Amino acid sequence: MIFVLKIAIMRVYLFILVLCCCLLASCSSIGSGFPLEETLTQELMPLQGITNPVKVEIKPPFLIFENWKRSDSLFHIYDLTSHELKSTFGVKGEGSDEFVSPSLFQGPLSDFLIGDFGKNQIFRFGIDNEGLPIFKAAETFGYDNALYDAAFVNDSLYIADPKYMLQPSLYLLALQDSLPRKIWTYRSSDIMDYSLDPDMGNVYANESRIVFCYGYKKQIDFMDTSFNLIKRVKFDFDTSDASILATGNEKISYAYSYLGKRYLYALFFGMSWNENRAKDSFGTILEVFDLDGNPVIRYYLKGKRPVYFAVDEETFTLYGTIEDGDPEDNLLMYRLKGLS
Repeated sequence: MIFVLKIAIMRVYLFILVLCCCLLASCSSIGSGFPLEETLTQELMPLQGITNPVKVEIKPPFLIFENWKRSDSLFHIYDLTSHELKSTFGVKGEGSDEFVSPSLFQGPLSDFLIGDFGKNQIFRFGIDNEGLPIFKAAETFGYDNALYDAAFVNDSLYIADPKYMLQPSLYLLALQDSLPRKIWTYRSSDIMDYSLDPDMGNVYANESRIVFCYGYKKQIDFMDTSFNLIKRVKFDFDTSDASILATGNEKISYAYSYLGKRYLYALFFGMSWNENRAKDSFGTILEVFDLDGNPVIRYYLKGKRPVYFAVDEETFTLYGTIEDGDPEDNLLMYRLKGLS
């Protein structure tokens, strides 16, 4: 009887040991909280002409980027399949068909959007089969200071983030609204300078989600389009002391992100801007989440860090701009393995 009891106890111990080993293996494979990890090699997409691409957007089968090198040919349209330049357009000026201070926006719409800060207007364009832009509409914002960092939910609704106002919050508005429909306050009104606030971050939106990625702490808030929290994703992160914020020596968490129709693609630093630039912008990480805030895959970028970027979710290819313009007249490309 004692012998049988010893055998039973040994089996229990063995079961516990195996279970612990499995748990340890599971934790080891997850590591940073992501079930999959990959290392990506940088590729380049050569551009035609003299360019300095700043912002980029994808509208399959086309790619659009904003060119800062000229006062004409402000926007370039490329075929994503052949990487062939299809058209250029846009001139700086004061005329009705010119842009005073233009900026390319990203968003979930089939059209692409260009904002003009000088006119407080948003311009909508389609693209025909030949890659030529089709002007559709120009609309004036009803709310002042709404154009900066606007994130579009759909054709009529957008999120404004007037970062340097007395009550820093995200506002849900329609284009003609003079007052917000909903407000979500994410940081302290006692700190006037946005860059000195430990809760500063950037907002992104699509037709079903509003996502807020924090810049100084490793946290992302996933909300529906009425600011109702769906999931708050938090990771351990060695945040910097408030005394060094906005000096270039503070540790950056999420620098820039892109919200597609299927995933959030969040660029994670884990170092200061000065450290990253000392490495020629090598050594950053791209984290991918589903729209409910679940970690999907973590990519280690062997090449340079994209500044602004967009993802073609038909081929899962990232196209991004280069901070220092080296190599010149190119976009960065990363093929995001493991996504479907």
